[in-house]
Amino acid sequence: MHSRDRVCARHHGRFWPSRFAPWVALGMLALLLQPAAAAERTPLQPFALSYEVLRNGKPLGEANLSLARVDGENWEFLSHTRGTQGLALLAGAEIIERSTFRWQSGLPELLQYRFSQDVAFKRKQRALTRNGERIDSTDGKNSYDLVFEAGAMDRNSVVLAIGADLARGAAGELRYRVADRDAVEWQRYRLGASERIDTPAGTFDAVRVERIREKPGRTTTTWIAASLGHVAIRTLQREADGETIEMRLLRHP
Repeated sequence: MHSRDRVCARHHGRFWPSRFAPWVALGMLALLLQPAAAAERTPLQPFALSYEVLRNGKPLGEANLSLARVDGENWEFLSHTRGTQGLALLAGAEIIERSTFRWQSGLPELLQYRFSQDVAFKRKQRALTRNGERIDSTDGKNSYDLVFEAGAMDRNSVVLAIGADLARGAAGELRYRVADRDAVEWQRYRLGASERIDTPAGTFDAVRVERIREKPGRTTTTWIAASLGHVAIRTLQREADGETIEMRLLRHP
Protein backbone atom coordinates (compact mmCIF):
# COMPACT_ATOMS: atom_id res chain seq x y z
CA MET A 1 0.00 0.00 0.00
CA HIS A 2 1.35 3.44 -0.87
CA SER A 3 2.13 5.92 1.90
CA ARG A 4 -0.81 8.13 0.96
CA ASP A 5 -3.14 5.20 1.59
CA ARG A 6 -2.28 4.99 5.28
CA VAL A 7 -2.43 7.03 8.40
CA CYS A 8 0.76 6.48 10.35
CA ALA A 9 1.52 7.71 13.83
CA ARG A 10 5.11 8.92 14.11
CA HIS A 11 7.21 6.30 15.93
CA HIS A 12 4.10 4.11 16.32
CA GLY A 13 4.20 2.11 13.05
CA ARG A 14 1.58 1.59 10.35
CA PHE A 15 -1.93 0.71 11.40
CA TRP A 16 -4.73 2.79 9.84
CA PRO A 17 -5.33 3.03 6.04
CA SER A 18 -6.74 6.51 5.39
CA ARG A 19 -8.52 5.55 2.16
CA PHE A 20 -10.70 3.03 4.02
CA ALA A 21 -13.50 5.50 4.53
CA PRO A 22 -15.63 3.40 6.80
CA TRP A 23 -18.20 3.53 4.38
CA VAL A 24 -15.55 2.94 2.54
CA ALA A 25 -15.30 2.40 2.55
CA LEU A 26 -16.91 1.57 1.67
CA GLY A 27 -18.46 1.53 2.55
CA MET A 28 -22.08 0.26 2.09
CA LEU A 29 -23.44 0.19 5.59
CA ALA A 30 -26.51 0.52 7.76
CA LEU A 31 -29.61 0.90 5.56
CA LEU A 32 -33.22 0.72 6.76
CA LEU A 33 -36.18 1.37 4.46
CA GLN A 34 -39.13 3.67 4.94
CA PRO A 35 -42.72 2.61 4.18
CA ALA A 36 -43.38 2.08 0.48
CA ALA A 37 -45.54 5.20 0.15
CA ALA A 38 -42.56 7.39 1.08
CA ALA A 39 -39.88 5.35 -0.67
CA GLU A 40 -39.36 7.64 -3.66
CA ARG A 41 -38.87 10.78 -1.59
CA THR A 42 -36.94 9.39 1.39
CA PRO A 43 -36.06 5.75 0.62
CA LEU A 44 -34.18 5.11 3.89
CA GLN A 45 -35.28 5.52 7.50
CA PRO A 46 -33.08 7.10 10.18
CA PHE A 47 -30.77 4.56 11.82
CA ALA A 48 -27.86 4.08 14.23
CA LEU A 49 -25.67 0.96 13.91
CA SER A 50 -22.26 -0.20 15.17
CA TYR A 51 -19.50 -2.26 13.53
CA GLU A 52 -16.25 -3.79 14.68
CA VAL A 53 -13.17 -2.87 12.62
CA LEU A 54 -10.37 -5.38 12.08
CA ARG A 55 -6.94 -5.15 10.47
CA ASN A 56 -5.58 -8.43 9.12
CA GLY A 57 -8.21 -10.23 11.19
CA LYS A 58 -7.28 -8.56 14.48
CA PRO A 59 -9.47 -6.02 16.35
CA LEU A 60 -8.56 -2.41 15.57
CA GLY A 61 -11.53 -0.22 16.44
CA GLU A 62 -15.26 0.41 16.27
CA ALA A 63 -17.36 2.33 13.75
CA ASN A 64 -20.72 3.97 14.46
CA LEU A 65 -22.94 5.08 11.58
CA SER A 66 -26.14 7.09 11.72
CA LEU A 67 -28.63 8.63 9.30
CA ALA A 68 -31.00 11.43 10.36
CA ARG A 69 -33.15 14.20 8.92
CA VAL A 70 -31.61 17.44 10.18
CA ASP A 71 -33.52 20.34 8.60
CA GLY A 72 -36.53 20.21 6.31
CA GLU A 73 -35.45 18.16 3.28
CA ASN A 74 -31.82 17.98 4.40
CA TRP A 75 -30.37 14.74 5.73
CA GLU A 76 -27.12 13.90 7.50
CA PHE A 77 -25.13 10.68 7.26
CA LEU A 78 -22.43 10.42 9.94
CA SER A 79 -19.62 7.86 10.13
CA HIS A 80 -17.43 7.87 13.25
CA THR A 81 -14.57 5.38 13.54
CA ARG A 82 -12.13 5.28 16.46
CA GLY A 83 -9.24 3.06 17.50
CA THR A 84 -9.95 0.86 20.50
CA GLN A 85 -7.08 -1.64 20.35
CA GLY A 86 -3.27 -1.60 20.15
CA LEU A 87 -1.45 1.24 18.39
CA ALA A 88 -4.71 2.70 17.06
CA LEU A 89 -5.84 3.24 20.65
CA LEU A 90 -2.46 4.56 21.83
CA ALA A 91 -2.32 7.10 19.00
CA GLY A 92 -5.92 8.22 19.49
CA ALA A 93 -6.84 7.29 15.90
CA GLU A 94 -10.21 8.72 14.85
CA ILE A 95 -11.99 9.29 11.54
CA ILE A 96 -15.20 11.31 11.17
CA GLU A 97 -17.10 11.69 7.90
CA ARG A 98 -20.23 13.82 7.74
CA SER A 99 -22.43 14.08 4.64
CA THR A 100 -25.31 16.52 4.25
CA PHE A 101 -27.58 15.82 1.26
CA ARG A 102 -31.08 15.83 -0.19
CA TRP A 103 -32.83 12.88 -1.77
CA GLN A 104 -33.19 13.41 -5.54
CA SER A 105 -34.85 10.68 -7.64
CA GLY A 106 -34.36 8.29 -4.74
CA LEU A 107 -30.60 8.91 -4.39
CA PRO A 108 -28.53 11.20 -2.10
CA GLU A 109 -27.40 14.41 -3.85
CA LEU A 110 -24.47 16.35 -2.42
CA LEU A 111 -24.91 19.49 -0.33
CA GLN A 112 -21.83 19.28 1.92
CA TYR A 113 -19.18 16.77 2.96
CA ARG A 114 -16.65 16.96 5.80
CA PHE A 115 -13.79 14.56 6.53
CA SER A 116 -11.56 14.72 9.60
CA GLN A 117 -8.79 12.29 10.54
CA ASP A 118 -6.80 12.50 13.76
CA VAL A 119 -3.88 10.34 14.80
CA ALA A 120 -0.99 11.02 17.19
CA PHE A 121 -1.85 14.74 17.42
CA LYS A 122 -1.90 15.11 13.64
CA ARG A 123 -5.05 16.10 11.76
CA LYS A 124 -6.07 15.73 8.13
CA GLN A 125 -9.17 17.50 6.86
CA ARG A 126 -11.09 17.53 3.60
CA ALA A 127 -14.33 19.25 2.55
CA LEU A 128 -16.77 19.54 -0.34
CA THR A 129 -19.43 22.25 -0.49
CA ARG A 130 -21.96 22.60 -3.28
CA ASN A 131 -22.29 26.20 -4.46
CA GLY A 132 -24.92 26.37 -7.17
CA GLU A 133 -23.50 24.59 -10.22
CA ARG A 134 -20.01 24.38 -8.69
CA ILE A 135 -18.41 22.39 -5.90
CA ASP A 136 -15.84 24.05 -3.66
CA SER A 137 -13.27 21.43 -2.63
CA THR A 138 -10.51 21.81 -0.04
CA ASP A 139 -7.87 19.31 1.02
CA GLY A 140 -5.45 20.74 3.55
CA LYS A 141 -3.80 23.74 1.90
CA ASN A 142 -5.07 22.81 -1.57
CA SER A 143 -8.36 23.94 -3.10
CA TYR A 144 -10.23 22.88 -6.24
CA ASP A 145 -13.18 24.20 -8.24
CA LEU A 146 -15.33 21.35 -9.57
CA VAL A 147 -18.35 21.38 -11.85
CA PHE A 148 -21.46 20.03 -10.12
CA GLU A 149 -23.30 17.38 -12.11
CA ALA A 150 -26.91 16.43 -11.37
CA GLY A 151 -27.09 13.49 -9.00
CA ALA A 152 -23.48 13.83 -7.82
CA MET A 153 -22.81 12.55 -4.32
CA ASP A 154 -19.80 12.31 -2.01
CA ARG A 155 -17.91 9.06 -1.42
CA ASN A 156 -19.34 8.64 2.09
CA SER A 157 -22.97 8.64 0.94
CA VAL A 158 -22.45 6.14 -1.90
CA VAL A 159 -23.46 3.48 0.63
CA LEU A 160 -26.90 5.08 0.88
CA ALA A 161 -27.31 5.08 -2.89
CA ILE A 162 -26.42 1.40 -3.11
CA GLY A 163 -28.81 0.49 -0.31
CA ALA A 164 -31.65 2.47 -1.87
CA ASP A 165 -31.10 0.87 -5.28
CA LEU A 166 -30.92 -2.64 -3.83
CA ALA A 167 -34.15 -2.03 -1.92
CA ARG A 168 -35.81 -1.14 -5.23
CA GLY A 169 -34.69 -4.45 -6.74
CA ALA A 170 -31.60 -3.35 -8.70
CA ALA A 171 -29.54 -6.06 -10.39
CA GLY A 172 -26.35 -6.34 -12.42
CA GLU A 173 -24.23 -3.18 -12.27
CA LEU A 174 -24.76 0.12 -10.42
CA ARG A 175 -23.15 3.43 -11.47
CA TYR A 176 -22.90 6.71 -9.53
CA ARG A 177 -21.38 10.15 -10.09
CA VAL A 178 -19.09 10.75 -7.10
CA ALA A 179 -17.32 13.99 -6.16
CA ASP A 180 -13.92 13.52 -4.56
CA ARG A 181 -11.00 15.83 -3.90
CA ASP A 182 -10.25 17.07 -7.43
CA ALA A 183 -12.77 15.43 -9.75
CA VAL A 184 -16.32 14.17 -10.24
CA GLU A 185 -16.08 10.65 -11.62
CA TRP A 186 -18.12 7.51 -12.11
CA GLN A 187 -17.98 4.68 -9.58
CA ARG A 188 -19.26 1.25 -10.55
CA TYR A 189 -20.43 -1.70 -8.44
CA ARG A 190 -21.25 -5.28 -9.40
CA LEU A 191 -24.05 -7.17 -7.64
CA GLY A 192 -23.35 -10.86 -7.05
CA ALA A 193 -24.96 -13.91 -5.46
CA SER A 194 -26.32 -14.33 -1.95
CA GLU A 195 -23.95 -15.87 0.59
CA ARG A 196 -24.21 -16.99 4.22
CA ILE A 197 -22.19 -14.55 6.36
CA ASP A 198 -21.24 -14.74 10.07
CA THR A 199 -20.96 -11.54 12.14
CA PRO A 200 -20.85 -10.75 15.88
CA ALA A 201 -24.51 -9.72 15.51
CA GLY A 202 -25.53 -13.06 13.99
CA THR A 203 -25.52 -15.06 10.75
CA PHE A 204 -27.32 -13.71 7.68
CA ASP A 205 -27.97 -14.41 4.02
CA ALA A 206 -26.43 -11.42 2.24
CA VAL A 207 -25.92 -10.20 -1.33
CA ARG A 208 -22.31 -9.69 -2.41
CA VAL A 209 -21.47 -6.21 -3.80
CA GLU A 210 -18.07 -5.53 -5.39
CA ARG A 211 -16.49 -2.21 -6.34
CA ILE A 212 -15.32 -2.29 -9.97
CA ARG A 213 -11.96 -0.50 -10.28
CA GLU A 214 -10.17 0.49 -13.47
CA LYS A 215 -6.77 -0.44 -12.06
CA PRO A 216 -5.92 -3.77 -10.38
CA GLY A 217 -4.80 -3.81 -6.77
CA ARG A 218 -7.25 -2.80 -4.07
CA THR A 219 -10.56 -4.66 -3.87
CA THR A 220 -13.62 -3.73 -1.81
CA THR A 221 -16.46 -6.18 -1.20
CA THR A 222 -19.60 -5.68 0.89
CA TRP A 223 -22.35 -8.11 1.89
CA ILE A 224 -25.86 -6.68 2.37
CA ALA A 225 -28.64 -8.55 4.17
CA ALA A 226 -32.18 -8.03 2.89
CA SER A 227 -33.58 -9.56 6.08
CA LEU A 228 -32.32 -6.55 8.06
CA GLY A 229 -33.69 -4.00 5.59
CA HIS A 230 -30.69 -4.03 3.23
CA VAL A 231 -28.10 -3.37 5.93
CA ALA A 232 -24.46 -4.03 5.03
CA ILE A 233 -23.31 -6.61 7.54
CA ARG A 234 -19.70 -6.95 6.38
CA THR A 235 -17.22 -4.96 4.30
CA LEU A 236 -13.78 -6.28 3.34
CA GLN A 237 -11.04 -4.18 1.73
CA ARG A 238 -7.95 -6.02 0.49
CA GLU A 239 -4.78 -4.30 -0.69
CA ALA A 240 -2.42 -5.53 -3.38
CA ASP A 241 0.08 -6.61 -0.70
CA GLY A 242 -2.56 -8.80 0.99
CA GLU A 243 -3.30 -6.49 3.91
CA THR A 244 -6.97 -6.32 4.86
CA ILE A 245 -9.32 -3.97 6.69
CA GLU A 246 -12.72 -5.38 7.59
CA MET A 247 -15.95 -4.13 9.14
CA ARG A 248 -18.53 -6.55 10.61
CA LEU A 249 -21.92 -5.76 12.10
CA LEU A 250 -21.65 -5.60 15.87
CA ARG A 251 -25.02 -4.22 17.01
CA HIS A 252 -28.34 -3.42 15.31
CA PRO A 253 -31.83 -2.51 16.59
